[in-house]
Amino acid sequence: MPDAIGRRIKRLREQRGLTLRALAAQAKVAVSSIAAVEVGTRSGDRLSAQTCRRLARALGVTVDYLIGVYEDEDDEAPAGRALAVG
Repeated sequence: MPDAIGRRIKRLREQRGLTLRALAAQAKVAVSSIAAVEVGTRSGDRLSAQTCRRLARALGVTVDYLIGVYEDEDDEAPAGRALAVG
């Protein structure tokens, strides 16, 4: 079962109309890594900081949003509210 980070990545990816391959290419992260987090065979909190930054940038959200620091996991990322990620 995917954790909150995996569910959030999948929801954001689908909202943006991205396939796993497209997200992986944009983020420069292995498809297998993203897929494993989305389905829960790998915990999202085990992603490296660099991988989180790449995924957040590709999905147009902050790392804080991606990992759920401030927003509830069921919140949707408003299109105009995403911040640039370092």
